[in-house]
Amino acid sequence: MHKYMHYIGQPIKRIEDPRLITGHGTYVDDLVFQGTKFVAFLRSTKPHARIKIAKREGIFTGEDINPGKDFPIATNETTYIGQPIAAVIAKDRYEAYDLLESIEVEYEDLPYVIDPYEALKDEKKAYSGLKSNIYINKTYSKGNPEEAIKNVDFVIEDELINQRMIASPLETRGILAYFDGQRLNVWSSTQSAHFLRRNLVQFLNYSNIRVIQPDVGGAFGSKIIAHPEEYAVSKLALKLGIPLKWVPTRTEEMISAGHGRDKSMRFKVGFNKNGKIMALMGTIVGDLGAPYSDANDDESGNVLSTTKMVLGPYDIPNASVTAYAVHTNKVPTTSYRGAGRPEATYFIERIINIIANELKMDPIEIRLNNVVKPNEMPYDNGFGIVYDTGDYVDILNKAKKYYTELSAEAKEKGYCTGLAMYVEITGFGPWEVARVFTKSDGKIIAITGSGPHGQGDATAFAQIVAETLEIPIENIEVKWGDTDIIEDGIGTWGSRTVTVGGSAMLKAAQELKSRFIEIASKMMNADIEELEYKEGTITHKTENKKLELSDIIKYAYKNGISLDVTSVYAVSKPSSPYGVHMAMIDVDKELNKMRVIKYIALDDIGKVINPMLAEGQIHGGVLQGIAQALYEGAKIADDGSLLNSNLGDYGFPTAVESPEIKWYYIEKGLSAHPTGSKGIGEAGAVVSTPVIVNAVENCLGKRIKTMPLSLGDSL
Repeated sequence: MHKYMHYIGQPIKRIEDPRLITGHGTYVDDLVFQGTKFVAFLRSTKPHARIKIAKREGIFTGEDINPGKDFPIATNETTYIGQPIAAVIAKDRYEAYDLLESIEVEYEDLPYVIDPYEALKDEKKAYSGLKSNIYINKTYSKGNPEEAIKNVDFVIEDELINQRMIASPLETRGILAYFDGQRLNVWSSTQSAHFLRRNLVQFLNYSNIRVIQPDVGGAFGSKIIAHPEEYAVSKLALKLGIPLKWVPTRTEEMISAGHGRDKSMRFKVGFNKNGKIMALMGTIVGDLGAPYSDANDDESGNVLSTTKMVLGPYDIPNASVTAYAVHTNKVPTTSYRGAGRPEATYFIERIINIIANELKMDPIEIRLNNVVKPNEMPYDNGFGIVYDTGDYVDILNKAKKYYTELSAEAKEKGYCTGLAMYVEITGFGPWEVARVFTKSDGKIIAITGSGPHGQGDATAFAQIVAETLEIPIENIEVKWGDTDIIEDGIGTWGSRTVTVGGSAMLKAAQELKSRFIEIASKMMNADIEELEYKEGTITHKTENKKLELSDIIKYAYKNGISLDVTSVYAVSKPSSPYGVHMAMIDVDKELNKMRVIKYIALDDIGKVINPMLAEGQIHGGVLQGIAQALYEGAKIADDGSLLNSNLGDYGFPTAVESPEIKWYYIEKGLSAHPTGSKGIGEAGAVVSTPVIVNAVENCLGKRIKTMPLSLGDSL
């Protein structure tokens, strides 16, 4: 057996990887039961229309799934191109797709609206059942911006657009459902088995459901909600009693799910000669796409998050920003890595950069003149967000060294530099569940109610349990993704898993450790205070007695004492990681090409459980943010259809486009969570986009409004 070591803060290699990289992973499409049939969906070719489908045997419509309703499957009225309107079942996917061609559909065109600002006028409804296209309208205010802006040195008005993106993880969505006569068993590529189960129970009005999350090939927020196809396949499996599988093609995936961002801000900012912002007014409009409550509830929350976080880490005394979440006849938007915080950071950091260029100020100096000071923490930003801990001045001063060196290198090589700062909110509640129990052979099983899907969270959980119990990490086995093995759970999103799920895991491990000590006190006939627990051995402090965990475990099983602990950790408030990122970029004006050469990230994310995992998250998030700035973006036609609906046309970055990335971290602003961590899963994606756009804007001396830059008219 390996000797115990301290694990928290160590760059432990991912314990999940050997199975995955040797081809032993199991994804939804790997699962086939005897008699499995394949489902394919016919999708609307109209942005808004009444529909009539010729019914015949083997064709399932909205009347079979949700009679008299248009959601989740359209029955009478379709509201976006790509919306599922009928399903067929066949012996294999090829036959299923062939069968789709035999379905006869009559369309009666209805007025449609694609532009969110046009949708705000309510002249054309995205769905005939809507009283208004406006799903949410809320204003956040502090101070008196209307009066304050009259007394500033400068005022700028403009608009910034954060374009529609498509998550497109390596693995598309997918589901296999089978009703065995008593129980509905569902395997889904989801971000939360428990969340999906709760939704299916409500929709099907049937509670005997087990949901299993097999290996998941990425999600980036696109697999949080329950999708129409998951409801439909589950309903048909329950109805027909045969195993049913659905896995979409890549184009199907891109035209029907995973769309995110798609927000704009029209702003008016007032500031003085020293760059201090005295007033900010604006309107943020988020395009929800078509009505679908599962998606709309998710994304409208992101629109509000953008608005509440749009002041960034800055002390802006007077501000008023109105948020609109509005329906259009496009694919519904949902969370995409960062879920509202990248948009907020983009808007405020672009505004800061515009002001700095207007005043010809140093990018760090202007931020130092505006950031919240250490003695003001915890800081209420006036829009309903409290930043818990941190020192924004200190991290900016630390960033000076890196930015000075980077700027000198850029000047020497003819490149440009840009910088941005961020604060975000992570560690969302309301709670998370963990279960830790001991097998009779001494193996410790740690189960989380969250839904890891590639982040390496199992490694972090194993580190937490091993550190708490002071035993070798090889003795820990981590499980998740099955509603039968843990009572409940929330899921993996919002940079919450290691912080919130890890805190639940820590509490469960601590309780198990206490139980070991209690059992040892009985075995030694001693008080708990007389015992010392160290490295898996319990020793009497004054008598020559000691017990190994193996002795305690045998005693517990022999005497019917439970070594199974479930802990629920309730979140009282989110945490707020922050940082400063910068980049050096080569802008070739003649070829209209841009390439990021070097990227430096400096973050304070509280206690870092595993620096290797954390740095991996920064690398991935940074590349996604760079991609939004330079390469990616959904091209939407006038009728709302997606023009770049495959991987070749969409504009994904590859390893070739990935720059040299250097990551530095400090652990000054610890959170109040038991782990002390804050979360880093989305930080890179939150801030990297404005870093790149600021660099290009600094290079060109021309204000930039739209992205992606390489595909726009920036040059």
